[in-house]
Amino acid sequence: MKNAKLLGTTCIIITTIAYGLIPALSFKSFAAGVETETLLFDKFLYAAILMWAFIFIRKIDFRLRNGAWKPMIAIMISYIGIATTLYLAFDYISGSLATIISFTYPAIVIAVEMLRGKEKVRAIKILAVILSLLGMCLIVWSPDMKIAIIGVVFAFLCAICYTVYIIELSSDKLEGLHPLVTPGYVLAASAVFNFFRCFISGNDLFTSDATQFGYMMLLAVVCAFIAILCYCVGVRLIGPTNASIINTFEPACACVFGYFLIGDEITLSMVIGGVLIIVAVFLTCVPNKKDSPLK
Repeated sequence: MKNAKLLGTTCIIITTIAYGLIPALSFKSFAAGVETETLLFDKFLYAAILMWAFIFIRKIDFRLRNGAWKPMIAIMISYIGIATTLYLAFDYISGSLATIISFTYPAIVIAVEMLRGKEKVRAIKILAVILSLLGMCLIVWSPDMKIAIIGVVFAFLCAICYTVYIIELSSDKLEGLHPLVTPGYVLAASAVFNFFRCFISGNDLFTSDATQFGYMMLLAVVCAFIAILCYCVGVRLIGPTNASIINTFEPACACVFGYFLIGDEITLSMVIGGVLIIVAVFLTCVPNKKDSPLK
């Protein structure tokens, strides 16, 4: 049990680091002339090809039995919704504010899991959520934030999509599936969706030079293939509540990579926020017998 929890926590941390690379690598891709629709299509296409090649080579059974297609559809739609609604939010409000709102999903996940009876009402979990949200706010907050209601709505929809995504990943109906199957379907669906986005927008399907292609491969292999695989495995091992709390460290990773890769500034509030999130992650690893149920 301890080994499973350690492996699951490690998988989510790897995912968080990989997702934290996305803003810096995307910024470099945009600077190199890649359009948003092209970036998303190429990233998911290459990752899907890699994932399905491995599935076919290993002769993994990818058929969806016993109603597994129901949570799978919800997972695919919610994963597509995460990226789409967040980019739409960026059109109306600052990236910092959009990130703050979208990363309210750990609190939503815990509330939903408690209502469903899947998670006990424990003080230590609630404290972890509060610390992670406070830390995340300190990391991404800036005094020049723009506020527009429609942008706030899109960012909140992103949080809802995150909630559906992570809860459905832990569905009992996916119990017998190989760990590669779920990310295989998700990546393929995302590639198809962004193919039509490219077609409608009139943007190119593929990048035009070696530099752009290099960024696409990094995004595909590290930020899509490895990230989503580890996330699916991690959620199965430690559950959606713990996974969602640990994943709030993503903004801190994004700030660090932004500092080293594109010269973003790191402030004292970011450092304090990162420490608070680390404490929250540590609290999620405390054995249940040490938790104090609320009276």
